Parts: sequence; structure tokens; C-alpha cells
Amino acid sequence: MWTIIWQSAALAIVGTILLRLAGRKSIAQMTTPQLAILLSIGAVLGSEVGGKGMIMTIVATAVFVSSLVVIEWITLKWNAAEKILKGVAIPVITHGTIHMKNLRKLRLTVDDLEKRLRMAGVSRIEDVQTGTIEANGELGFELMPHARPLTLGDLERVLKANFPQITLPRSDTTSDLFTEVSSGAHREKPKNSH
Repeated sequence: MWTIIWQSAALAIVGTILLRLAGRKSIAQMTTPQLAILLSIGAVLGSEVGGKGMIMTIVATAVFVSSLVVIEWITLKWNAAEKILKGVAIPVITHGTIHMKNLRKLRLTVDDLEKRLRMAGVSRIEDVQTGTIEANGELGFELMPHARPLTLGDLERVLKANFPQITLPRSDTTSDLFTEVSSGAHREKPKNSH
């Protein structure tokens, strides 16, 4: 039994390293060959514990899940471990300029980057102040000040600066959807009228 636990733990570590080396794409972003390779890695790792009987398979699965929980706990406690195990965001755009070296390191094409920007509603790379590929493979970005959407706060500042005689209504935060979460209070569910 101890042999299967150590083998499963070793396979979990090897699997984590292999998947970390595989890249930063989430399952939804993977192409068919990438997904096939990921499934093959899972099959190869699982073949070591397969055929050991139901109890040993359950123990091995528990070791894999426990390893995941331990890794998550470690990354919560130590920033260095988080950087090593989960990775860090890699800049791909700064002040409207693409970092080709980082794109090559991530194995992303300019077309892939442009597609992600279009899907986020950004039509010009020059409008992106900072763009990063996050550790989970998603695109994070901040727009240049001239390209940012106007917020209610921005509008209120402009109105107050140009029309000081106008009295603006106060925003009512009591109807905020997050009031329940932040205060810990729970609303009563409506009773059925039947």
C-alpha cells in the first residue's frame, strides 16, 4: 500500500511538471492535438496505477487529489512557490507595442493575440497600455486612458467641474448585490404565495 502511495505522489509531481511545461492554455483554448496529448499524458500516468484493483485505484486517486490540495495550500502560503508551481503573468503588450520575444516564448502568434483582443472588444493594439498572458492562459489588459470606457464616476467629475450649480443624486449602495456578501447578512427568501 505504501508503494502505491509513493508511486502516485511521484506521478502527481511528474504530471504537474509535464503539464506546467505543456503551456498556459486552458482546456477551452486547446486545439485538438493539444487536448489529445493532455489526455494521453493522463492515460500514461493512470496506467501505472490501473489494474491494481479498486481499493488501490481509489487510494491512488485520493493521493492525486490530496496532492492538488497540498499544492494549492502551498501556493497560498508562499509567493515563491506560487510563481514556481502556477507561473506568473507574462507581458505581451506595453504602451501599444507587442513583445514578440514573449509571444514566441509563449508559442502565441500575433494573430492569436489579436483574436483574444477582438474577443475582449479591443480593436486596436495601440489602445492597450499593458497586456499580459496570465498564468491560467487568459489575456489580461489595461487600456490607455484615451481608450477606456466612460464610467459614472468620470461623468460625475466632468459635470461637477463644468456645472458646479448642478446637484447630483447620491448613489444608493444599499441595493448593491454584494451587500449580503460583504456584511454577512442573509436576505430572507420570498415565501410562496400558493
